[in-house]
Amino acid sequence: MMKLQFSKWKLSVNIYLALALSLLIMMFILFISRFIFYWLNMEYFPGISFSDWLRIIRGGFRFDLAAVLYLNLLFIFLMILPFPFRHIPWYQRITKWVFYIMNSLGIVVNCIDFIYFRFTLRRSTTDVLKEFSHEKGKGNFLFTFMIDYWYVVIICAALIALLVFLYNRIQIRKPEIIKPWVYYPTCIVLFPVIIVGLVGGIRGDFKYSTRPITMSNAGEYVSVPGEIPLVLNTPFCLIRTIRQTFYHKEKYFAEDAVENIYTPVQQLVSDKPFRPDNVVIIILESYGREGIGYYNKDLKNGTYKGYTPFLDSLIAVSATCENTFANGRKSIDAMPSILTSIPAGENPFVLTPYASNRIKSLPMILKEKGYQTSFFHGAPNGSMGFKAFVNLIGVDKYFGKDEYNNNADFDGLWGIWDEPFFQYFAHTLDTIRQPFFSTIFSVSSHHPYKVPEKYKGVFPKGDLPIHQCMGYTDMALRKFFKTVSTMSWFKHTLFVITADHATISHFPEYQTAWGYMSIPVVFYHAEDTLLRNAEKTMSQQTDIMPSVLSYLNYSGKIVSFGKSIFTPSNEHFVVNYINGFQLLKDNYLLQFDGQKTSGLYDYTHDRLLKTNLKDKLPVIRDSLELKLKAYIQQYHNRLVEDKMWPG
Repeated sequence: MMKLQFSKWKLSVNIYLALALSLLIMMFILFISRFIFYWLNMEYFPGISFSDWLRIIRGGFRFDLAAVLYLNLLFIFLMILPFPFRHIPWYQRITKWVFYIMNSLGIVVNCIDFIYFRFTLRRSTTDVLKEFSHEKGKGNFLFTFMIDYWYVVIICAALIALLVFLYNRIQIRKPEIIKPWVYYPTCIVLFPVIIVGLVGGIRGDFKYSTRPITMSNAGEYVSVPGEIPLVLNTPFCLIRTIRQTFYHKEKYFAEDAVENIYTPVQQLVSDKPFRPDNVVIIILESYGREGIGYYNKDLKNGTYKGYTPFLDSLIAVSATCENTFANGRKSIDAMPSILTSIPAGENPFVLTPYASNRIKSLPMILKEKGYQTSFFHGAPNGSMGFKAFVNLIGVDKYFGKDEYNNNADFDGLWGIWDEPFFQYFAHTLDTIRQPFFSTIFSVSSHHPYKVPEKYKGVFPKGDLPIHQCMGYTDMALRKFFKTVSTMSWFKHTLFVITADHATISHFPEYQTAWGYMSIPVVFYHAEDTLLRNAEKTMSQQTDIMPSVLSYLNYSGKIVSFGKSIFTPSNEHFVVNYINGFQLLKDNYLLQFDGQKTSGLYDYTHDRLLKTNLKDKLPVIRDSLELKLKAYIQQYHNRLVEDKMWPG
């Protein structure tokens, strides 16, 4: 009979019970971490009821168990070897440190997501590690994170201390091996039994038909996709994506049928001659739509001004849409969406094997028309993998921090401050032969949300730390336009202003599935007042490529997961991905988990998305779901089959 002995606040047990209790300690820490995660990010999870929490906790147990077993594979193996040396003190010290190190790493990555979640709205996966693998000065980023979010460091240290304290309350009792013919057979029998239990815990159950649980299984335990991060934990997500299986071919429809429902292949036709205007695309870092006054005239009872007075004035004489969206939540999601019209799905496109597929990008198409192509990013060269990506899609010249060559304007972390780098951009463009196509990606409106010393106190602090940075970048943009307005090429240039993704938000309206993806998408031409008469429904980043080509009167076949806003159509819709695909069309937002619709909302009238209409409006639900399934099938299958090149 198993005996428990207590001595000096320690529990003396046999090695198998010690193993089980050790794993339960980490399960307990992940359990309480879930509530800390929620507490620090409550605004992103409104309206969770008690019954919702019961489902989340039930689902969370499966993912926590899998994570704990993954983290402790070596520890478990060391503890169940059927030999007496397991009880020798030096061996137990080794197993103890294996337990400490592996589980402390799990705690650390889980705690990092307490904050990083706010920027991606997903639990972190290995694509985050790949995204930042090109960054120089990663130690500076980590140090800045630890200073700014010191309370998370304290929480993390406290959880690790709790892990160590509880583990040390367990004392492994050394058995007296009086009957070896009993000891060894028992250990040998228990070894495969534990291995079978280990496999079942990692898979999620013992059914032969069940695949090992993945992040998508978390959808079973939530009412809305936005709650999925509460079910998951970060160690699980990182481990499950180390050797990630990417997309497989979808079979929602027969191949000929799906083409009739939706196809990204478009034949652009113009009866006018090609218009060789210059094209400049400005991508503003973390410029969520919430901070822009022009789009939010009803906020605060009509008194809200935002933090971008210059951009507001520019939008007023530009083409934009009532609702404008990003296709992803990361910088690396934005680049393919904007420059190749290929959106992010479950994975950032540039981090999939399909990034090497044949793609006909916007710079490639314009190069065929004689354009000079360039890309500007004030970060250290190679940052975010942008240099490699733009090289793949036909950009001739890359201008980064190295080319700028003046560390006096370095912000110390991300890159050259926006004000001087935008001026560098302007003057360099003035040396490039026309027509040219160029893109600039700003850096300053980014954590840790600082502005140059001379501008401290100049811009409104606003409701969030990022707001003064938006004001600073808006000023840099104003000075840029003032400079280029004196240059000969200015009047023959189409400017596109957008953002890479939205960011942390203050108003409840923007803490929703549509608000999380809302960014500006603006088309400006100094000499074309008719531009303002463009289609005014909705647009997304993937609409930029076809819109630019349509504006230039381009005729030819393209593959694009967007539509030109300059072509009136009732087929304008938006697709993006947050813990599942969602489609926005007309007044409705449909959320889809890969198998079925999980939500349908009238987002134009129900801005907080409180009323799920999926069972009340079956005709609209089925129509939108049909469109989204066809979109997903085209997206996945064309990537897998390398069919992104127009035939």
